Amino acid sequence: MALKKYAALVFSFLAALLLDTAVLPKWNLFHLVPFVMLAVMLAAAHVFSLQDAILIGALGGLLEDVLCENMIGLTSALCLIAAAILHGLVKDKDTKLILVALCIMALAFGVELLRALAAWVIGMRFPFVNSILYGMLPRALLTGLWGLLFMALFRPLLKGQVDAA
Repeated sequence: MALKKYAALVFSFLAALLLDTAVLPKWNLFHLVPFVMLAVMLAAAHVFSLQDAILIGALGGLLEDVLCENMIGLTSALCLIAAAILHGLVKDKDTKLILVALCIMALAFGVELLRALAAWVIGMRFPFVNSILYGMLPRALLTGLWGLLFMALFRPLLKGQVDAA
């Protein structure tokens, strides 16, 4: 069973890395690019464990920063913070899926907000309110939908397992 779990996590990790760095920045609708690696990481944090999410967030965030960003380490740090917050908010696995999706959307919005704040601190200037309404909010909604998709893909892998608690 663990082999299926890790195979699904590795495949999801590679798919998210490909989508975030190559596919979605080129082919998107209205320049709205969801943060797929964050969605995979938060879905893994909810369905599997915080350790799996930490590994995905640290490696995925660092790889995306090296490949695409100019602030290396920021994405990885924000992903780890988001995983810890989700783990603190949603303790049990039986929480309604819509509540978990709303938490993922709120965390994605927070990550986008902190990334915009970091960009503003290093000198980028942009209309902040327009960026929130037309960029951050729709991207957070799309990231939450991707999180729902990955939770739906990960959940069948837990069938037949017995909790040790």
